Amino acid sequence: MKSNEVINQTAIEEKYVQDLSEVFCKIGKALTSSLDPKEVFRRVMITIGEYFAPQYWSLLLIEERTERLKFEIVMGVNAGKLEGVFLKKGEGLAGWVCQNNQSVIVEDVRNDPRFCTRIDSILGFTTKSVICVPLLNGNNHVMGAIELINKVMPESSISDTSKRNHQTKGFTIKDMVILSSIGTFAGVAIENAFLHQTVKEMAMIDSLTGLNNRHYFNEEFRLEVERVKRYQRPVCILMMDVDGLKTINDTHGHLMGDKALCAIANILKTAVRESDILARFGGDEFIMLIPMADKSVGIELSNRIQHLIDQWNKQSLIPGMKLGLSIGVYSGDHKEIDDILKFADLELYETKNLRKKAEDIISDAQIRQYLWENISQGKKNKHQL
Repeated sequence: MKSNEVINQTAIEEKYVQDLSEVFCKIGKALTSSLDPKEVFRRVMITIGEYFAPQYWSLLLIEERTERLKFEIVMGVNAGKLEGVFLKKGEGLAGWVCQNNQSVIVEDVRNDPRFCTRIDSILGFTTKSVICVPLLNGNNHVMGAIELINKVMPESSISDTSKRNHQTKGFTIKDMVILSSIGTFAGVAIENAFLHQTVKEMAMIDSLTGLNNRHYFNEEFRLEVERVKRYQRPVCILMMDVDGLKTINDTHGHLMGDKALCAIANILKTAVRESDILARFGGDEFIMLIPMADKSVGIELSNRIQHLIDQWNKQSLIPGMKLGLSIGVYSGDHKEIDDILKFADLELYETKNLRKKAEDIISDAQIRQYLWENISQGKKNKHQL
């Protein structure tokens, strides 16, 4: 009899070691297979769900500014109800875990004063047992928490009565130890993913204006070219150049020139739609890509930008300095898409010459170009009238 008990116990322990090895293998793959934080979250949580079998399980992250806990990913029935929901600092068991950097296991939350019923009310759910562990980074600082609710009993161990009552069983100390280890490994991997994402974003952002930079624009433009060719739809480009930036730098200094660039960037930010792609193209040049738009849309946006600049100049936000922006507008379809940046640049060149004042012209070639452009434009306007 004792021999059979020993054999059964050995089999149970061997199965436990085998399951443990399998779950850490899956966690290891999940943590190293992607540098996208959201994908890391998803893969880790799927593995946790498969091994621990909770009814609800969530990964929460601490907001650096407010120290609130955000439900970054939640799994379970009606989990979408927690989208955009936060826990206040120290609220509930997860809040306590993050404040104290300690794991916790609660067999019956009705007997624990730290438990908060607010989330149950949102979900229309009843929490019975909880296991919650801190999510730690490489410096052992708490980034958030992993929380599991109501461990579900295996089908083979549930009686018919229990099935009808949706009976669950509590988590074990072994569960908490395993989940704590996962929390440590996951925290380091998630921190690395966030750092990689930050570096990637910094490589795509212009440090002066906060706009996307040329590298980002080139990537987005490449994707838009593919869409234009596939769906044969138009796209509009606004190529823009700050007027007189060299004069501003020479007269007021380069710091004032930087302020002028930032002011133009802020104006452009207020003018664009969410679907438009705006970037600093380099030096005093900015560029905007408007998907699925013809030239009339680009001209309308150009006029809006010029109106905003006029308003800025009237307010004299930087004493002694007036902003000016030349804008070239060009729209093309799949037939012209490969050369559309060149055509937009030519439009900018023509616009900039038309905006020049006579006193700014310093060479015979510029005089001839100025006269030709203005006479041509005059003929166009007369013809239109």
